[in-house]
Amino acid sequence: MKPLLLHYHIFKNAGSSFEAALQQSLGSSFASFDSPSPRGFVSGDDLREFARERPDVRAIMSHQAAPPAPEIDGREVLTSILIRDPIARIRSIYAFERAQQSDTPGATKAKELDFKGYVDWRLETAPAMFCNSQVHFCTREAAGRARRIGPDDLRAAIARLDGVSIVGTVARYEEWLALAQQILAGPFPDLKLESKHLNVTAARQASERAILDQLIDDLGASTTEHLLGNNQLDMTLYQVADSILTRKLAEQGVMLNLARSYSKALEERRK
Repeated sequence: MKPLLLHYHIFKNAGSSFEAALQQSLGSSFASFDSPSPRGFVSGDDLREFARERPDVRAIMSHQAAPPAPEIDGREVLTSILIRDPIARIRSIYAFERAQQSDTPGATKAKELDFKGYVDWRLETAPAMFCNSQVHFCTREAAGRARRIGPDDLRAAIARLDGVSIVGTVARYEEWLALAQQILAGPFPDLKLESKHLNVTAARQASERAILDQLIDDLGASTTEHLLGNNQLDMTLYQVADSILTRKLAEQGVMLNLARSYSKALEERRK
């Protein structure tokens, strides 16, 4: 069976960096696939039809597909996803839209407003973007506006992560990429995933305490508490993804950061 990689690209979750790595290695056998509508949904049937029409494609990236992956005749389907600290993601979205050369409502408002004004505008007009949006992404089954997310959705999202081949977090992108290389080496023996960082903001590297302190300074305690309270499910999903990544790295024999740090310290001591 011909392998096919499907990456679920959550907005501002390092998908552009992974896309660049796939494009460099796979060339024209890599494809992006989304519906024309910004609020569209790519179903399993859509993916099957796309794979049938494009048998040359070996990897697909989509903002609008959701796990679980469909069964596709003649293809071994592997999947990947990155989850992000939802609070760090909010500031990254603002920085991205502020710099984006686009006339979308988000990009326009980001240029007009300071961070607090932008967050207030998003919470008023499209709160789902900033409230447990990753749990929503993982549990979508159709197009349309975001629905209210609850504990049952979190359990469903965790179950779907368990079915994804390569799960990781944006904060540990390098380790996740090493895991992807290891898992994909069998079905894609010619794949070489080079580390590339596109659309990266400073918020990606900040600690949780630094992110929180800056958030309170910029938004005030009330709005910050609102965001924290409405992202508890996403925070849990993030911790689950981090744990899955650690386990898979160990299972695949990929060196973890702790072991790498001690190895580096030992090498420096020997010099």
